[in-house]
Amino acid sequence: MNERSARYVVVNDLERLLCEDSAVMLVDARTAEEFDEGHVPGAVNVPIADLTEFAESRDKTNDGLVVTMCGSTGRGEKAAEVLCSHGVENVLVLQGGLKAWRKEGLPVA
Repeated sequence: MNERSARYVVVNDLERLLCEDSAVMLVDARTAEEFDEGHVPGAVNVPIADLTEFAESRDKTNDGLVVTMCGSTGRGEKAAEVLCSHGVENVLVLQGGLKAWRKEGLPVA
């Protein structure tokens, strides 16, 4: 996903979105081991290798917001690219990933 097409959300805006809209899906693209070491509460772990299958099996009638993330930003961008290439719309990338989330002192599960 190049910078022109990447759409980002900052930590404070994501925190607000998660509180206001239970339909927001937060996809953490890190490995299962990284996810188990700490993740944003409510995130689902879908490693990069599993994203195509996840995108293809996703309910296409659900047009809710999907936010991708990783430890910083790189895999979050790749995850958004994969999801968009499989027809998932309304995708944002968490700018700074879990690192930025932790920097703001927000809870980690």
